[in-house]
Amino acid sequence: MPKWNPEPLINVVLALLRVSRDGKLREDEILRMLKYTYSDISRKELVKTLMTLEIRGLIKVYLAKENLLIAELVKQPKEH
Repeated sequence: MPKWNPEPLINVVLALLRVSRDGKLREDEILRMLKYTYSDISRKELVKTLMTLEIRGLIKVYLAKENLLIAELVKQPKEH
């Protein structure tokens, strides 16, 4: 049975991207970091989360190799 986590997966992925040195992470890096909190997370769940974030305009996802994605934070314009 999956363990319930109070922090939504979308928020955790965004936080990981924000603390990364250049706002970019490979999907395997994100998955490895998430395993500490979400021990039963699958690649399918992560890809679905990345797709949701991309649709919302918060990140861009690139195909680096045949089966490797890179997620990058979208630079938000500064409001005056």
